[in-house]
Amino acid sequence: MLALAATNTVGLLLFATLYIIAGARYLPQPAFLACLAILVVIVTGLWVRVEARHRALDPLRRLGRVTGGLLIVLIAAPALLLMPVFWLESVVPPEAGLKPVLAPLMSVMLISLALTVAVNVLGVATALAYAAVRRLQ
Repeated sequence: MLALAATNTVGLLLFATLYIIAGARYLPQPAFLACLAILVVIVTGLWVRVEARHRALDPLRRLGRVTGGLLIVLIAAPALLLMPVFWLESVVPPEAGLKPVLAPLMSVMLISLALTVAVNVLGVATALAYAAVRRLQ
């Protein structure tokens, strides 16, 4: 479960980095889309490889590991990033200019979490396809 959580965290960080770079206009739109497609394939491949280590477990336990790994990231990532930022925003004076940073930060977090969930769905679909192919052989 922790290995899948770590894999999901890597994906979350990669997606967030890509969106931050693209949002800063360092990357043209076609390059951004190409990078996004490449990252989805890479992170899904990593996810499938990590999840395949537990191929011997029964399907319900595997589903529990996948769900647990995803829930850890869905709960911990926003808590570890956004809670300190909101606390800091309440402590520093408004002249510091932290308020305009909050909306983009929350947007990047939400988009990265959505892409991480999508990678998990793609990973489950890929694992099911591999299992179906293995049974046919």
